[in-house]
Amino acid sequence: MIPPEYNLSDPRIYRVETANPLILAGLVSKSVPHWVRRYAAIRPDYVFPNTLIDDLKTIRLTNNEVYSVLGLALFFTLLRYYIQIKLQTWTSTHHIYPRFAHKVPESFWKLIYYGFAWLLLLYVHMCVDSINSFDDPLSMWKAWSGGNRPAMHPLMTLIYATQSAFYVHSIYATLFMDLWRKDSWLMFVHHFIALALLLLSYVDNFTLPGALLLFLHDNSDATLEITKLSFYLKKRTNGMYYKYYFYMGNAAFILFAIIWVIFRLYWYTCKLLYATFYGAVYLAPQDAKFFPLLGVMLFIIYLMNLYWFNFIARMVWRVALTGEDPEDNREWDTTAVSGLNQQALDQIAAQTKKQKDV
Repeated sequence: MIPPEYNLSDPRIYRVETANPLILAGLVSKSVPHWVRRYAAIRPDYVFPNTLIDDLKTIRLTNNEVYSVLGLALFFTLLRYYIQIKLQTWTSTHHIYPRFAHKVPESFWKLIYYGFAWLLLLYVHMCVDSINSFDDPLSMWKAWSGGNRPAMHPLMTLIYATQSAFYVHSIYATLFMDLWRKDSWLMFVHHFIALALLLLSYVDNFTLPGALLLFLHDNSDATLEITKLSFYLKKRTNGMYYKYYFYMGNAAFILFAIIWVIFRLYWYTCKLLYATFYGAVYLAPQDAKFFPLLGVMLFIIYLMNLYWFNFIARMVWRVALTGEDPEDNREWDTTAVSGLNQQALDQIAAQTKKQKDV
């Protein structure tokens, strides 16, 4: 391992809680070319993709690590099937519209996972004294300053095991369990990228930036599922209308949009990309094998966040103009996509359900 070029106390290091976007752009315009020149000198024989393939072949995981992730992925799948079976009965007895019968279990499962996952991440970033990555992003590289590979915090091992298992499960679930949507293939790719990012950051021991990435994402996923569940549950086939679900759904939708902009767009740039595209260049090991690939994946995830924000912005605009419900306009069976009114969609769903029952 080649030690970091500087340490946190070096006066040349720009260290703030949240980087100014304009200043950050100037810093990255210097740090990235600097890293390219330095890495070319450190690994002059690097040839893409041959060298990358050789590096990937050097990855070694213990049997315990592999079996733990696969075991947890199987547990998540079985737990989700159990929830799905129980809620399918519940949706029938509680007069949920047929077109929501599959969506309710899916959203409920994702809310459970993302909710618990984000609470763990919140505890790590706000309550663990040795981890201060959110308030001081560059501090995630402090343990590397001595030139030795630091020990991994036990909570990082737990976070990485559960998150890796979830994305292994999600690859399967996207194809066989989730409702198919316009961006399902993008989600499929996203799960592979997330899993690869977890693996490579774990191998290089860059787990603190990985945990910060997850912290900035999982809360909006949980809030989105609250919005969707409120929409699915507020109106029933027996004529009942639960107004508190209407208020809950609209509040959650507004919160979701705000969280997305702050966490996934602003803080992602001014904290995570600041700590990686700038800070890691000078404060992390100079010869980390997978640093360039991890950087590319972080940028791809940011582009995905921008792409999905397009759906959010369109939804906000439609709700503001028409007063309609904040329906997920990625789905093939919604009013926004199909052009059919909700009554027609409900009739189609009811007929499909009857055919399946027969």
